[in-house]
Amino acid sequence: MSQLQKKESSKEMRRRMIIDTAFRIFVEQKIEPVSMGEIASAAGIGRATLFRYYANKLELVIAVCAAKWKEYLDELDAKRPLSSIGDIPAIDRFTFTLDSYIDMYRHHKDLLQYNDNFNHYVTHEGVREEQLREFHASLYSVDTRLEWMYEKAREDHTFRTDIPREEFMRVTVHTMMTACAYYAGGFIWGAEDNKDYTPELLRIKEMILNYAKISV
Repeated sequence: MSQLQKKESSKEMRRRMIIDTAFRIFVEQKIEPVSMGEIASAAGIGRATLFRYYANKLELVIAVCAAKWKEYLDELDAKRPLSSIGDIPAIDRFTFTLDSYIDMYRHHKDLLQYNDNFNHYVTHEGVREEQLREFHASLYSVDTRLEWMYEKAREDHTFRTDIPREEFMRVTVHTMMTACAYYAGGFIWGAEDNKDYTPELLRIKEMILNYAKISV
């Protein structure tokens, strides 16, 4: 390995360490109250070093969200490549999508918690669309899956396509994800600490499936 390659590898390892450290702290404390100084201290680097990698907190917050979603989706894509989208009926793919969010609630609560706080933070900060380009790029595979799934349903008629795709996704897939995020964060009526609410999320899934199939 050349000196340049070693330097680039070292920079990438440090960037990864910053991302992982920031993610952990943002999940534990929420994004809003955490300073760049706290992130630098926890990562064992100076503030100046952190600012060389990320010019401001907003840039870091977006980079963390993009990196963590890409990490999760890359693992998912390795198990179920995009090319497999046509192998099963659209309704089975739709059911799998709902189940994947419940799986996130069970095994990746931190990502759901961060994503929910991230949405509130960037909305409050008035982020411009171009600032979210990296984040949206990280969601390419999931957006593509949803688009292809809906188009397949137009062909096999296994779930309803009588309403526009964006509206259908908002009231089904996005609603499931929102429910899982709120359950993961404990933002539900009468929530108890450390209680597993998977049975309730499965009920929500069944209600969404009934809605999705109502006109088929």
